[in-house]
Amino acid sequence: MLKRTRTATMAAALIGGTMLLAGCGGQAATNSAAGQEGMGSDTAPATEGMGSDLAPSDDHASGTHDDISASNCSAEDFKVTMQAQPSDASASTRFLVQMENTSDKSCELGGWVNLTPTNMAGEAFDVPTENVNLPGPDADLTLEPGKSAFAGVKIETAEKSDSDAKVASGFTATPSDMNGEVNAEVKDLNGGSSPVEITVKSMQIGTLQPSPQGVVAF
Repeated sequence: MLKRTRTATMAAALIGGTMLLAGCGGQAATNSAAGQEGMGSDTAPATEGMGSDLAPSDDHASGTHDDISASNCSAEDFKVTMQAQPSDASASTRFLVQMENTSDKSCELGGWVNLTPTNMAGEAFDVPTENVNLPGPDADLTLEPGKSAFAGVKIETAEKSDSDAKVASGFTATPSDMNGEVNAEVKDLNGGSSPVEITVKSMQIGTLQPSPQGVVAF
């Protein structure tokens, strides 16, 4: 079983923002399209509409990792994408995160994927981030080559005029209990890789699951 040790962290500065993704006004991409690789035909698409009060966090669900287990895989063994999802809230946006095992071996993973925003220069910056038990508690997964795990991310945004605003032009991803990091490819509602501008205020990240069902229902 993977070892996951977390300590609570919160960034000192709140930042706000808006999201500008080319093609966001187009027809929304389906979650099944985002998860088409590494899934069985019986996998249902992600659902929406649940209130944020249904996404509680547990006592160990926030923070970073103090200990890295002796995992047989690293972040470089995965392709990570963040597929934009439709949202009826003007101050937030959601993404379906897909982690595909691109190695030739089975990888053990679980818990949460750590996402860090980066600016136009590729420099990382901190935002208040909470790991939540959505759509359920964290569990250990064994991901075969070519298969994928999924998680939901909710990003609270504010106006770019906010004096504390910092604009994210990308994200890096690190699976729980693994070394290394990879760039997460951000896709717009139509599945295109458009330039990204997201002024982030805070983030909530759901647990990794073997199916996209319900993972973006913040």
